[in-house]
Parts: sequence; C-alpha cells; structure tokens
Amino acid sequence: MKVNGKTVNHTLYASLCGELDESCAAQVRQQLDTLLQSPDIGKVVLDLSGVSFMDSTGIGMLIGRYKSLKAREIPLLLASPSSVVDKLLSLSGIYEIMPKIVG
Repeated sequence: MKVNGKTVNHTLYASLCGELDESCAAQVRQQLDTLLQSPDIGKVVLDLSGVSFMDSTGIGMLIGRYKSLKAREIPLLLASPSSVVDKLLSLSGIYEIMPKIVG
C-alpha cells in the first residue's frame, strides 16, 4: 500500500494505492498520522481511487483517523472510491460521518 500526501491551501490531499487490509493497516495508519500532525491542516481529502480492496480493518483505520481529526475540528472527506470500495463504505454507513466527494 502506497500513501502519498501534499498540503495545498490548508487542505491535506492524501492518496492511497493498493489493498487496505489487516496486513498493511498499521503501516497506513502510521503514515497518515505523520501527515496529519501538521498544524497547518484545515481539511483532509483522502483519495481512494487507487484502493482496489478494503476490509473491516481498513474501515477501522478510517474511523480512527476520523476521530483524531474530529477532536481537532478538521473534516475528513473521501474522494473517488472504486466501485468495490464504494459499496463497502456505503453499506457500512461511513459516508454519514465522512462525506464522499467526486473528483
């Protein structure tokens, strides 16, 4: 799983590429947490277009990042999930707390 991020105008754009499951969730969590430490962030957009598979461990990792950002009053948005990941996130109700954006 690859994690890339850049901040533009107080928005952190982070992209994930690969499978987000138990085998890599801890690594992804650590990489995202490092990116999220910046005090300059006002919003986070997580690009999921490159995620080909996600399981419940991936959902748990997303919820953990959401909770840490919510404590700082920073919104987390999910962008461009693949159809497989989109279905999982829809069924799990994640979009109720982390809105999906297209683009």
